[in-house]
Amino acid sequence: MLIPTKELKEAIQNTMLSTTKEKENPLYNILLEIKDGKLTAKSQNNITRITYTENIEGEGELSILIEPQKLANILKEVNEENISIEKEENTITIQAGSFKTRVKTLNPQLYPEIKENTEKQKICTIEAEKLKKLIKNTVYCPDKNDIAREYTGIFFEFRDNTVKATATDHYRLINVTIENEIQRETEFIIENSGATLINRIPLEGEVKILKTENEVSIETDNINVTSKLIKGSFPDYNQILLDKDTSNVIEIERESFKEAVKRSSTLSENREITLNINLKDKILTLSSQNQEGEIAEDQITFSNIGANDNLVIKLDSKFILDFIGQISSDTVTMIYRTAEEPVMFEASEEDFSYKYIMTPIIE
Repeated sequence: MLIPTKELKEAIQNTMLSTTKEKENPLYNILLEIKDGKLTAKSQNNITRITYTENIEGEGELSILIEPQKLANILKEVNEENISIEKEENTITIQAGSFKTRVKTLNPQLYPEIKENTEKQKICTIEAEKLKKLIKNTVYCPDKNDIAREYTGIFFEFRDNTVKATATDHYRLINVTIENEIQRETEFIIENSGATLINRIPLEGEVKILKTENEVSIETDNINVTSKLIKGSFPDYNQILLDKDTSNVIEIERESFKEAVKRSSTLSENREITLNINLKDKILTLSSQNQEGEIAEDQITFSNIGANDNLVIKLDSKFILDFIGQISSDTVTMIYRTAEEPVMFEASEEDFSYKYIMTPIIE
């Protein structure tokens, strides 16, 4: 039977992101089906699954379980508009123009079909670009190896027509907020790998977020991405957010701050960087030192928004760059109290607002 090459390529490229890594496992493969003019590709692992559907022209039925990378490599070299696939037992013959090859497949019955939960609750509709940005700006923060499972994922909150994404690894915490209409107020912790998968899928336009007791689904007209949720309660991060009215507040030009952190941390072997805030001269001095006593230092100016106390504090330079390297705001607000207490950075851009808390390095 003839299959449109473009649609088949897209089906394979999307679904191959959710297979297992063990070759002996049937889930190392994807299930490819054609029936009633519809192409369906499915993949799953122990955390995520993807279903991709596309209407195609032509008649006939096909059901195969095949290694996606092998098929993707073949399709990569095909330029014809359509490709012919004929199945004989556990082998398929692929032909496009003068090119022809035979590929082994598995019995489709080996694929463990999972029944979709029909009791999904719709949480909201959101622009795919915004959802992806929420994930991109938090997915770097969770501790993927933490024994406390709630610290290994991203905490999503949907209430008061806002969406918040929060992640932490005990040493730092990132909280990102956007305004968005909500149909059902809820909260959940999504697996880090599930969030990463959503961010990799080429979603466009608006997507629906739906939830069951144990899973969350992101749906478009032709893609359904599902991830398991982490059971447990995310820590009450509001207790560690700093209040501007009771803290020192300065404002820093973001790009200057980023470049100064990069330059001044060049000699740091353990990523330690010392920030010295001089309120009188409105100078922020950044410095690092290695075991040989060699020093790297840089200075930038800042605006005093509401600071009364100087500060000398040690922070992880990589942690700083993880945050300011992800955002594009013109300025960053630094909120602090003492050298022993956490420091909070705030920033806003377009529809997004950020709060980033870092624990200081105390010797």
